[in-house]
Amino acid sequence: MIEPKHSLRVLCADDNVLVLDMLSKTLQSAGHQVEVALDGRAAVSRVEEDPDYFHLIVTDTRMPRLDGFGVVEQARSAGFAGRIIVFANSLSPEERQRYIELRVDRVIDKPGRTGELVGAISELGASLT
Repeated sequence: MIEPKHSLRVLCADDNVLVLDMLSKTLQSAGHQVEVALDGRAAVSRVEEDPDYFHLIVTDTRMPRLDGFGVVEQARSAGFAGRIIVFANSLSPEERQRYIELRVDRVIDKPGRTGELVGAISELGASLT
C-alpha cells in the first residue's frame, strides 16, 4: 500500500456497524488511522480525552445518545479545531443550513460513493498538514 501524502487521524461516528466498517476499511486502505464510535456521546468522549489528537471527524446525523449536531457543537466546545465531515442520509434543507451555520467542512450524502468521501478527506487533509 502506498502511504498518502497526508495521513490523517480520523474519528468516525455512526450507529450503523456496517457503515463504520466500510468507512474504517476504506480510510485505512487510503493510509489513514481510523477510530470508530457507535454513537455521538462516545465520539465526543474520545475527543474530550485529547482534543488535538484527531485531524478529522466524520459523523452521521441521527445517532443515539447524541446526534451529529451535538457532536459538532460539543467537539468544538471541547477544543477540537480539526475538520468535520457530515456523512448522513436524507438531510432536510433546514438540517443542511444548520450544519452550514455550525461551519462543518463538508456534507456528503449517504449512500455516497466512497470515492467522494475519500476525495474530500484527501482535499481537507492537504490543508491540515
